[in-house]
Amino acid sequence: MAEAGYGGAQQGAADAGGNRATVLAVAGLMLALFLVALDQTIVGTALPQIVADLEGFERYAWVTTAYLLASTAMIPVIGKLGDIYGRKWFILGGIFVFLAGSALCGAAWGMIELIIFRGIQGLGAGMIFANIFTSVADIFPDPARRAKYQGVFFSVFALSSVVGPAMGGWITDNLDWRWVFYVNLPLGLFSLFALPFVLPQSGRRRGARIDFPGAITITASVVALLLALSWVGEGYAWDATRVLWGFAVSAVLLAVFVPLELRAPEPVLPLSLFKGRVFATGSALMFLVGIGMFGIILYVPLFVQGVLGQTATNSGTVLTPLVLSMTVTGMVGGFLISRVKRVKPFMLFGSIVMTLGVYLLTTLGIGSSTLTVAVFLGVTGLGLGLIMPTVTLAVQSTVPVESLGVATSSTQFVRSLGSTVGTAVVGSFVTRGYAEDLAANAPSQAPADLVSALDNPQALVSDEARVALSEAASAFPGGEAMVDEVVDVAREALSGSIHDGFVFILVAVGASILAALAMKNVRLEKQPGVASAGPASRSAAEGAASPSVPVPEPSVVPRLAEAFGMDEARNGRDEALRGLLSSVNGMSEPAERRRASAALLSLAERIERGNGDYPNLLRAAAGLANGHGGTERERAVCASRTVVRTLREKLREGR
Repeated sequence: MAEAGYGGAQQGAADAGGNRATVLAVAGLMLALFLVALDQTIVGTALPQIVADLEGFERYAWVTTAYLLASTAMIPVIGKLGDIYGRKWFILGGIFVFLAGSALCGAAWGMIELIIFRGIQGLGAGMIFANIFTSVADIFPDPARRAKYQGVFFSVFALSSVVGPAMGGWITDNLDWRWVFYVNLPLGLFSLFALPFVLPQSGRRRGARIDFPGAITITASVVALLLALSWVGEGYAWDATRVLWGFAVSAVLLAVFVPLELRAPEPVLPLSLFKGRVFATGSALMFLVGIGMFGIILYVPLFVQGVLGQTATNSGTVLTPLVLSMTVTGMVGGFLISRVKRVKPFMLFGSIVMTLGVYLLTTLGIGSSTLTVAVFLGVTGLGLGLIMPTVTLAVQSTVPVESLGVATSSTQFVRSLGSTVGTAVVGSFVTRGYAEDLAANAPSQAPADLVSALDNPQALVSDEARVALSEAASAFPGGEAMVDEVVDVAREALSGSIHDGFVFILVAVGASILAALAMKNVRLEKQPGVASAGPASRSAAEGAASPSVPVPEPSVVPRLAEAFGMDEARNGRDEALRGLLSSVNGMSEPAERRRASAALLSLAERIERGNGDYPNLLRAAAGLANGHGGTERERAVCASRTVVRTLREKLREGR
């Protein structure tokens, strides 16, 4: 009994250490995600001061575009490389590159240099984005448990996207614009130094070859597409020569990419993934949600400032209900999913509620209040907070284990494309509709110079522009009244053009309901991490749901313990676990059974992690999945979930 007590103390210490490592890993990943998502929006409010210091107004938009181009283009390629070589060091490498780029941006001495350094920052961000949501699956192999955390991660992503503009403005006003970049350094260093010790390494696939032609082709195609969409967002017409060339080059490269991938032995983006119903509908959902989310985040503040006449601070505050409701529903939804173990009902409910929220936003007008805007955004966030994490969970639960990284990163890539498309299309509606309405409804007696000064809707939110208008109008009799009249017309024009943009978003998120209806009703605990994309995957998935799962008996524990003992111990926790497993079958007291239950949980987590550290244990576990298809890794995970975890529950319940 004394030995059992000693073993229990060792196991308790091991579990406590494991819990601390998990907390540190989650915190480090969340902080890294917060920083790279923050840098998508934090620079916007600092740009006027940056341009004033470094000069080069003609390159204004490229400070943001360079970051988005580099980060988005990297996602599918790095996601595939993470599947082959393991995700851990790609994330750490991404953090290092991102922090190096941040330091260089803060020290930039010219606009060209700043744009180059922002591209470096974006490369690091893309490496992080490509692997961070998949790493959550590495930390929490059980999809039901993972559900509790995916919603929180997406809430962090939404929070950083929303608070970025306000934080950038505050730092620029109270410190210096360079600190917009330097602030990343102390925060990012925590992740850089903590994650090497606590983040599990995913498995490496020996002998896999990199698909260089596919990687180069898809990257070039994405860059051409994003350039074309960025130019549209800057105000170029859809039929402008450079825009058409961008779309044409992207389409040609995509046409080359498809046959390359079909012939590649190790494609960078396996097209067979799209044969799976869950992946195809999940990608469609992410694209449509990307359109809605970023269209709302970018243009609701413009509505509050330009139409309702509120300050920049108030326009940022009005987004708070969106973030809060997303966070609450993400956490509550994750908890409910972990109990129900189904994702489709939550996905469908989220799509319907988000569509309702966007419909409410289309009813806003010049007489609306900020409270009304906040309430409507809260409703929108209730739906949005449920969609993104449930899509990721569904995809991760149904794709082959060897494609987990590329499948997850592809959904993030599609969401990024959706946000770019949404920004470009809504921006086109706003820019063109505003200019046409202003020209058609401006007072006939208003001087042409006064009307043309308001051609850009940003003039409505700039105090300096309003002062300049008043000074220009003072030369005319009744000039101040004329300015007020023209500004009222401009506000009406802006309200109407933003309404048109919101209608486009409504159509997009309305289509997400159809995508959610088409989604397969995945049951998380029944999926051993394989998909229906190929024959082997199908047989593995069918085996997981088969009634022929062997009845878990305590006799399997010595077999697994023996195999575990043949693997090299990685740390003291492994040694303690070995000693405890060897005596599991002789434990009968309640306290002993609890320790045995904890030991089996630790054993299951080592099997499901599958990072190559315990090959003998993995082989022994795969042998328990008699009659199941798939790779050794897939059969081992299936056995862990249907045999080891079931036995653990029996021990915990005293059966």
